[in-house]
Amino acid sequence: MRKSGRTVCNDLPSSELDLMLSCSHTKRCLLNAGISTLTQLMALSKNDLLQIRGIGQVIADDIVKTRAEYCNSMMQD
Repeated sequence: MRKSGRTVCNDLPSSELDLMLSCSHTKRCLLNAGISTLTQLMALSKNDLLQIRGIGQVIADDIVKTRAEYCNSMMQD
């Protein structure tokens, strides 16, 4: 669906990102930037995240924190 020149995602596809991220805005920004897997997300630096449209300092910090927590939980399993 397009709205005022932008793509609007009403139903985000189920993906690996759903396992880690709960914010639909964050997932939508990442998907619009072509980031759809955890491998792709893990490869991004905080600076890379800040270059993605719709992701500012707060969201980038949250992603970095969530990535670290996710990695720690995976190592404990």
